[in-house]
Amino acid sequence: MVSTDKKRFHFDNLYFLDPKPYEFFFLFQIGDLSCDSGYVLMEHTQVCYEITYVMSGKGWFSTNGKRYEVEAGDLYINNPGENHAGGADERDPFRYFYFGFSFHPPRNSDHHESMESPFIHIQKMMEIKGVPLKKDRLGIEHPFLSALKEFRNVSQYSQLMTQTYLNQLIVLMYRNFFSDWDSSYHYTKEKGDSKEIVYNAISYIDNHILQLKDLTEVSRALGYSYSYLSHLFTEETGISLRNFYAQKRLEKTIELIRTRKHSITEIALTMQYQSIHSFSRAFRKAVGLSPTEYIQLHCDKKDKKEQ
Repeated sequence: MVSTDKKRFHFDNLYFLDPKPYEFFFLFQIGDLSCDSGYVLMEHTQVCYEITYVMSGKGWFSTNGKRYEVEAGDLYINNPGENHAGGADERDPFRYFYFGFSFHPPRNSDHHESMESPFIHIQKMMEIKGVPLKKDRLGIEHPFLSALKEFRNVSQYSQLMTQTYLNQLIVLMYRNFFSDWDSSYHYTKEKGDSKEIVYNAISYIDNHILQLKDLTEVSRALGYSYSYLSHLFTEETGISLRNFYAQKRLEKTIELIRTRKHSITEIALTMQYQSIHSFSRAFRKAVGLSPTEYIQLHCDKKDKKEQ
């Protein structure tokens, strides 16, 4: 719920009753709000993720009762279930853009298989975001303005362009909030709780999947013994560290196969198998098909459809 008598201008696209589907997320709301002095955004419970960018002026937002002063150039993010409120500065009331959405896994229409969303990592990072306020340093204003323009002036290809701009908003938000944090894996037992440690391990594997030769490299990089990390990983995720690594290797292998840019021999070498025979055995054991059979079933049919 928001107050309605202190807005100079409000352009809003609402899809709460019927969220608008895009490839990797549902759109709930996107808008542009210019406020008068004294404007108050009444406290409400978030039903979706939300990215807010302060275009001009000053004000404040709060999350679960904790207040943060904001000004032009600030980014603010909220998660579903959080209590959110805000208000404009008396002398220099703010104008802000906002984008409400929820993540969802895409579907592969050809094979009716779930594909992994590229935003899974971003969603996990938002769940452990800590402070919801950051200064934008990557120019997020431009995709906001571009997306809002597409909504105001719908034309051919607007859906495609809008999806591109909204994808940019999510990625730029992530980079503003998390890229520096995410690139560092130097937590100590005193600094990090178990969830942080496990997620650091997941991130390290994600970013070094083609270089890893042994899982002890992960534990050494994070500063823990392998036995401790392995125990913690299983306790937090319900899957062993070794099985998780095997799963990620398989996903990367399938990704390389589907690009059709590499031979089976090249993929075997890339994935650090000792021979193409050991690679084929491991792949058949995991998938139930040889690499060649997998290509014939999943890739060749797709190529024919696209011709």
